[in-house]
Amino acid sequence: MKKYSLVLLILVFSCNFNGSPSMDDIAHVYVNILVAEEEFKSNADSMKIVTNKIYKDYNLDEKMYLTALENYKYDEATWDEFFAIAENYLDTLKSQEKRK
Repeated sequence: MKKYSLVLLILVFSCNFNGSPSMDDIAHVYVNILVAEEEFKSNADSMKIVTNKIYKDYNLDEKMYLTALENYKYDEATWDEFFAIAENYLDTLKSQEKRK
Protein backbone atom coordinates (compact mmCIF):
# COMPACT_ATOMS: atom_id res chain seq x y z
CA MET A 1 0.00 0.00 0.00
CA LYS A 2 2.82 2.42 0.82
CA LYS A 3 4.44 1.78 -2.56
CA TYR A 4 1.22 2.59 -4.39
CA SER A 5 0.73 5.76 -2.37
CA LEU A 6 4.27 6.87 -3.12
CA VAL A 7 3.89 6.17 -6.84
CA LEU A 8 0.58 8.02 -6.89
CA LEU A 9 2.09 11.05 -5.16
CA ILE A 10 4.99 11.12 -7.59
CA LEU A 11 2.65 10.96 -10.57
CA VAL A 12 0.39 13.69 -9.23
CA PHE A 13 3.22 16.08 -8.49
CA SER A 14 5.13 15.41 -11.69
CA CYS A 15 2.10 15.82 -13.93
CA ASN A 16 0.42 18.75 -12.23
CA PHE A 17 3.37 20.88 -11.28
CA ASN A 18 3.53 24.00 -13.39
CA GLY A 19 6.23 25.99 -11.68
CA SER A 20 6.12 29.70 -12.12
CA PRO A 21 8.36 31.07 -14.86
CA SER A 22 11.73 32.46 -13.89
CA MET A 23 12.26 36.19 -13.69
CA ASP A 24 14.95 35.84 -16.37
CA ASP A 25 12.46 34.24 -18.76
CA ILE A 26 9.83 36.91 -18.09
CA ALA A 27 12.43 39.66 -18.61
CA HIS A 28 13.59 38.08 -21.87
CA VAL A 29 10.01 37.77 -23.11
CA TYR A 30 9.38 41.40 -22.12
CA VAL A 31 12.39 42.62 -24.12
CA ASN A 32 11.66 40.37 -27.10
CA ILE A 33 8.08 41.65 -27.26
CA LEU A 34 9.26 45.27 -27.09
CA VAL A 35 11.71 44.63 -29.93
CA ALA A 36 8.98 42.91 -31.96
CA GLU A 37 6.57 45.80 -31.33
CA GLU A 38 9.13 48.19 -32.73
CA GLU A 39 9.64 46.02 -35.81
CA PHE A 40 5.99 45.12 -36.47
CA LYS A 41 4.16 48.15 -35.07
CA SER A 42 2.22 48.66 -38.30
CA ASN A 43 1.24 45.01 -38.77
CA ALA A 44 -0.97 43.63 -35.98
CA ASP A 45 -1.24 40.16 -37.54
CA SER A 46 2.52 39.71 -37.75
CA MET A 47 2.90 41.05 -34.23
CA LYS A 48 0.44 38.48 -32.88
CA ILE A 49 2.28 35.65 -34.65
CA VAL A 50 5.66 36.81 -33.36
CA THR A 51 4.34 37.29 -29.83
CA ASN A 52 2.89 33.78 -29.78
CA LYS A 53 6.22 32.39 -30.99
CA ILE A 54 8.05 34.25 -28.22
CA TYR A 55 5.71 32.77 -25.62
CA LYS A 56 6.19 29.31 -27.13
CA ASP A 57 10.00 29.68 -27.12
CA TYR A 58 9.86 30.25 -23.36
CA ASN A 59 7.11 27.68 -22.68
CA LEU A 60 4.72 30.40 -21.52
CA ASP A 61 1.34 31.70 -22.46
CA GLU A 62 0.10 35.25 -22.32
CA LYS A 63 -1.71 34.72 -19.01
CA MET A 64 1.41 33.36 -17.27
CA TYR A 65 3.46 36.26 -18.60
CA LEU A 66 0.98 38.96 -17.61
CA THR A 67 0.43 37.40 -14.18
CA ALA A 68 4.17 37.40 -13.49
CA LEU A 69 4.47 41.04 -14.55
CA GLU A 70 1.50 41.92 -12.36
CA ASN A 71 3.11 40.21 -9.37
CA TYR A 72 6.46 41.96 -9.88
CA LYS A 73 4.99 45.44 -9.83
CA TYR A 74 3.75 45.11 -6.25
CA ASP A 75 7.27 44.87 -4.83
CA GLU A 76 9.66 47.68 -5.70
CA ALA A 77 12.80 45.57 -5.14
CA THR A 78 11.44 42.80 -7.37
CA TRP A 79 10.41 45.34 -10.02
CA ASP A 80 13.91 46.89 -9.95
CA GLU A 81 15.52 43.45 -10.23
CA PHE A 82 13.26 42.60 -13.16
CA PHE A 83 14.22 45.76 -15.04
CA ALA A 84 17.92 45.21 -14.34
CA ILE A 85 17.65 41.76 -15.91
CA ALA A 86 15.70 43.18 -18.86
CA GLU A 87 18.27 45.95 -19.42
CA ASN A 88 21.16 43.47 -19.30
CA TYR A 89 19.40 41.23 -21.81
CA LEU A 90 18.70 44.20 -24.10
CA ASP A 91 22.37 45.21 -23.90
CA THR A 92 23.33 41.65 -24.82
CA LEU A 93 21.03 41.74 -27.85
CA LYS A 94 22.46 45.10 -28.93
CA SER A 95 26.04 43.86 -28.68
CA GLN A 96 25.15 40.73 -30.67
CA GLU A 97 23.55 42.92 -33.34
CA LYS A 98 26.68 45.06 -33.62
CA ARG A 99 28.82 41.97 -34.26
CA LYS A 100 26.75 41.02 -37.31
